[in-house]
Amino acid sequence: MSTGFKEYHPLVNVLFFISVIGFGMFFKHPVCLVLSFVASIAYYLKISDSIGKRTVFGFLLPMLLVVIFINSFFNHYGVTVLFTLPSGNHFTFEALMSGLVYALAAISVMQWFFCSNEVVTEDKFMHVFGKILPKGALVLSMILRFIPLYQRRYREISQARQNLIKSENHLNFISQIKLACKNFGILISWSFENAIETADSMKARGYGLKGKTYYSRFHWSTADTIVLAAILCFDIIILAGAVKGALYCSFNPITVINPPTDGTCYFIKELNITFYSLTLTGQITLAAYFLLCFTPLIIDLKEDIKWNRLKSKI
Repeated sequence: MSTGFKEYHPLVNVLFFISVIGFGMFFKHPVCLVLSFVASIAYYLKISDSIGKRTVFGFLLPMLLVVIFINSFFNHYGVTVLFTLPSGNHFTFEALMSGLVYALAAISVMQWFFCSNEVVTEDKFMHVFGKILPKGALVLSMILRFIPLYQRRYREISQARQNLIKSENHLNFISQIKLACKNFGILISWSFENAIETADSMKARGYGLKGKTYYSRFHWSTADTIVLAAILCFDIIILAGAVKGALYCSFNPITVINPPTDGTCYFIKELNITFYSLTLTGQITLAAYFLLCFTPLIIDLKEDIKWNRLKSKI
């Protein structure tokens, strides 16, 4: 059974995550940020296990509130004062909106990185970049696996030392710090030794030499061509809309959503918010951005429907 977007060619996976992460870092339009936030959360919850769900609800969502809080209370630009802080600084609606925008952008980008770690495995990364930048791809691939590898090795070292020191739980604070430093020293020595062995092994096998062939279990299919063409088409439409300013918004000194047009304009006097109706270019740009962000979920949903239909025929 195909597992959906994860089974597509690595080039398709990499291009998708480059697109959503790149747009997520530079777009500040509220609708784009909400689309990216919802799509990234929904896709990560679908492909991750219980640890991933704890990451979303125990770390990312609380962090969203923290970023909003910090930006709102420490930025004082804007003209719409909601209330005055004890320090005498004004709490403005524009600072609150700006905090929400930056929080959604930061959390969405982090969430897409979490999704990419689940989808773009080390062998996929090496397949895409190994021939173009063999040394750089190898170094980056090793860096990406350092954190989980070091965590696993540190647990192994700690468990091994616990068998030697039965009374470790009864050690005082200073002794525990010394023990942790010893464990960390063992970890560093072990990691350096492993890095040297890996480098020698790769050199002995001729990694990075010109004319060397590579084995790959990934094969290009018609579905990869269709999805890659769709992602590229979405990227072109979104970039064209962004260049034309179809997704303009501003939060200083007042909040303005969408570029000024001759169409319908809504103004909320109490909050100094101006909404302009979206142009046709803006509507097409948002539609393309929606389809881009939800591409993995659409593909996975199609595969789930297909799989359930096949099971019903058994």
